[in-house]
Amino acid sequence: MRVVVAGGGIAALEVLAGLRALAGERVTATLIAPVPSFSFRPLSTAVPFTFRGERTRSLAKLANGLGARFVRGGLVQVDESRSRILTHDGDLLSYDTLVVAVGARTRSGAGPARTWTRGAAGTALFGQLLRDLDSGRARSVAFVVPRGAAWPVDAYELALVASLAATRGNSHAKVLLVTAEGSPLEAFGAAVSEAVADELEGAGIEVVTGVEARAAGGIAGCDDADDDAAVLQLTPGSPLRVDRALFLPVVDGPAVTGMPHDSRGFIPVDSHARVAGARCSFAAGDATSLSLKHSTLSASQATAAAEAIAAEAGADVTPTPWSPVLHGLLTLPPHFPGARGSPWLDDGEPVTHCLWWPPGHVAGRHLAPYLAASDRGIRPGLGWHPNGVPVAVEVGGEDGAAAEPPAAAPSDEAIRRDVLTRQLMTIRRIEREGRQLEHELDGRGREFERHERATIERLEAAGYLHHTPAQER
Repeated sequence: MRVVVAGGGIAALEVLAGLRALAGERVTATLIAPVPSFSFRPLSTAVPFTFRGERTRSLAKLANGLGARFVRGGLVQVDESRSRILTHDGDLLSYDTLVVAVGARTRSGAGPARTWTRGAAGTALFGQLLRDLDSGRARSVAFVVPRGAAWPVDAYELALVASLAATRGNSHAKVLLVTAEGSPLEAFGAAVSEAVADELEGAGIEVVTGVEARAAGGIAGCDDADDDAAVLQLTPGSPLRVDRALFLPVVDGPAVTGMPHDSRGFIPVDSHARVAGARCSFAAGDATSLSLKHSTLSASQATAAAEAIAAEAGADVTPTPWSPVLHGLLTLPPHFPGARGSPWLDDGEPVTHCLWWPPGHVAGRHLAPYLAASDRGIRPGLGWHPNGVPVAVEVGGEDGAAAEPPAAAPSDEAIRRDVLTRQLMTIRRIEREGRQLEHELDGRGREFERHERATIERLEAAGYLHHTPAQER
């Protein structure tokens, strides 16, 4: 069975690891991804709790180790009637079974305000915000959770740390948490919401719930206004002026052409990760219609897909459904790794609070052991864990996100776009092949010149050629 897996994250690799363990030589797997590396970092903002930073591994080497070949490219279109996909380079890959694990698309939606993301850039942005609060340059900051945020916990972690800087010295800055949620972390249940609300109140953080916030820019008419200040337009509500605003990113589904998807582009799947209405397609991870995006859920879907595919390939496997329940621990009260009351670590990095435990990002029944065996750096070292509120929350699709199947009869406009897309892909492939040919011809030309010089030198040395000075020629 030819299996094509599109994606370069945890879900895609868990499918490959599961197929190797369960199906063996019954399947021939191909991994296609637009990036060359698999990057993984803690799911929490609290890197110090895991003692590991971001790590990367070559997708080509990972795929090879899992018995698959790697193709560098992006998924553009699925043609299920012909069992093939179209890539960004204009290539067509045929399959018997397809797994779409391309993740979600991130967008800012914050206007002139700042959008926080994990990684070095997000750490630097947050560090500057803490310095502004420490120095008194910023007297107010709002952490915004928009509707459609993949993991709202991040904003709460950052707000709790910012409250440390806001109360140091004579700062007395105001920290707000503005969220579209009806209550703090409402997706995790009433007990969690109540516990978080108590901690936020104890930290002096003002919470504004049930509003959509949009950044409208700086303060009009104030020549001495801070360039980073913003006015938040609240719906419903009145405008809110803050010196700093930090938004969580919004995620949308990939809206893969030829695949069913909901109104936001996410792919609906059944209990075995099979795409709703599709004949031989599966999907897993952030590309599916989950209300919360978490690596544990992604890996669970991927494992279910691998088991179902292995069974169809003839392996002795009884497929089990993926679990929509997210288990964890909300770590309250806060545990800060730095000096008491300080927003800074000894090395000058900003303090982080791990609100969700465990913070590890690499999950998967088959993938986690495989990676841990070859890279000790991903082991989270969870010998200690904090106190907190146990959480077991069922994560389903969003309300009102009905599936939209791919059109059976494409419109004239869709056909025109498809023709133009294929022409563009063909042009790109021809350009790529032309560059490769030009490179080969250059190499052959240089090789010919080397042979020519070597031949002339040998003939001169043997006396067959007479070398005359340039002025006599």
